[in-house]
Amino acid sequence: MFNPELYFYYILLITLLIFTYLFYRRTKNLSKTLLMTITALFFVSIVCSISLALNYYQSLKPNTEGIGISNVIAYWLLGEDAWAPVWTIQLFKKAYSISLWITLILFVFLIILLFMKRKESE
Repeated sequence: MFNPELYFYYILLITLLIFTYLFYRRTKNLSKTLLMTITALFFVSIVCSISLALNYYQSLKPNTEGIGISNVIAYWLLGEDAWAPVWTIQLFKKAYSISLWITLILFVFLIILLFMKRKESE
């Protein structure tokens, strides 16, 4: 079975492959395809990071009855396989930090691609 901490990786990889294939088939231009794909993945990654951050910070509140997943996107990313005995604050923090790093890496790639596109147009 899939490791719940790695669902985010699997989702991003599948999304990357689908977007790249569809956009390249349509445009036949690799730089434009990569720019569109990285941009779409960056926005998906931002939504996932915000969702996991909200879930992590919600689990840190001491007045709640226990640890649980606080929103639908975090539930979708972490999965149902990792139910309450496995759900820990460390798991939520690790998932959030992984998603934050992926978002930052995608942001760097996006900036690099934008500079490359700017150089091509000059």
